[in-house]
Amino acid sequence: MPDVAPLPERARLFHVGIPKSGTTSLQMAASAGRETLRANGVLYPGTKLNQRDAVLGFMERRWGWTSAGIPPRRYWDEVMAEIEADTERRVLFGHEFASESNAETAKRFIDAIGERTHVVVTLRSPGTILPSAWQQYVKAGVPIAFDDWLGSVIADPPDRNVTKGFHDRNDQAGVVQRWAEAAGADRVTVVVLDKRRPELLYGTFEQLLDLPSGTLAAQELGGFASNRGLSVPEAELFLALNEVIRPNDVQWPDFQRMVRNGAIRRIMESRDAGEEKLQLPPWAVKRAAEIGAGYADAIAATGVQVVGNLAQLAEEVPPRPHDDPPPNHIPVELAAEALAGMLSAATSRGAFFDPVVDDKSVEKSVDKSEERAVAMRRAKVKRMARKSTTKEVVWFATGFIGAKLQKLIRMISRR
Repeated sequence: MPDVAPLPERARLFHVGIPKSGTTSLQMAASAGRETLRANGVLYPGTKLNQRDAVLGFMERRWGWTSAGIPPRRYWDEVMAEIEADTERRVLFGHEFASESNAETAKRFIDAIGERTHVVVTLRSPGTILPSAWQQYVKAGVPIAFDDWLGSVIADPPDRNVTKGFHDRNDQAGVVQRWAEAAGADRVTVVVLDKRRPELLYGTFEQLLDLPSGTLAAQELGGFASNRGLSVPEAELFLALNEVIRPNDVQWPDFQRMVRNGAIRRIMESRDAGEEKLQLPPWAVKRAAEIGAGYADAIAATGVQVVGNLAQLAEEVPPRPHDDPPPNHIPVELAAEALAGMLSAATSRGAFFDPVVDDKSVEKSVDKSEERAVAMRRAKVKRMARKSTTKEVVWFATGFIGAKLQKLIRMISRR
């Protein structure tokens, strides 16, 4: 276990990520154990999985590719009102999008949260983050092939015009430096994740918050809730779909409802095909390790508290075992599941053709461990889904995709 001193009473622990560094796992543990945390002197504000909308609203940062995706500032105000009203507990909150903050925004966060703020930055080696980061962009509709993306984002110098947010939140040294300058190095803790020491993540947060060991426990939920990685065929399917739909003025709410919360959710929760996982080519393994070593040196110079071994940031991951091009065909059952998920979501029935039932019936039909995930999905449907019909899906497929979809289907059909 790590050995970290507890934060002062009523401290406000603001977790800024970075993405793909255990953030979803920690949020799942905190949201599932919200009442247990409260009983042990820690407030995890709100009722959702995390405080994403509040953080985005404060940053005036959009979610998706349209300006309408900027959440209202009132979400941040509501979270802060709940925090201010609690005069007894320590607080745990935040979201990985905060890691994108420039120096000015980081300082605004610190001023808004107050003098009791303590910032935690969780990190992993670039070599382990890069495949996951690209997949997140694919899930968000970005139509850039993996090797092309790598050639831009880890070039020397990188092309910052390609997925700009990646550079803002994955310059690990820059993230730590900005928050150390905003809050003071003595109020920043860096946690370096190590797959050989899985206790570091939960253990560090438990000790900082003076919680009993085991309070933050991993949650056994579906692949979508846990944000599992895509297999190579799955990623190639959605990359091909992005290439077809993005030039056709598809709106983010439609993409989120039918692709993210329909096709992708169904694939991630229903499949575990044991297919090939995404890996870096050898040149990218070496380059990622060089970048990580530079991060380690720069972070050590900031004087922040470090839990774990900064040398892990320079870890070399196993390279891709072959130079074969990405697959030009995918299993028919994979395509069928994706199309079924899209149709189900388009008809406001989630990703699995859920029956239209009242809240009590839903709660009785699921296992206790999944109740919170179901509640989150139900709330999002109520907020975002508009009435749809099967005719709408046909219009979407023919009007937006047309002949290109037929080409994609022919590719899928080759087995």
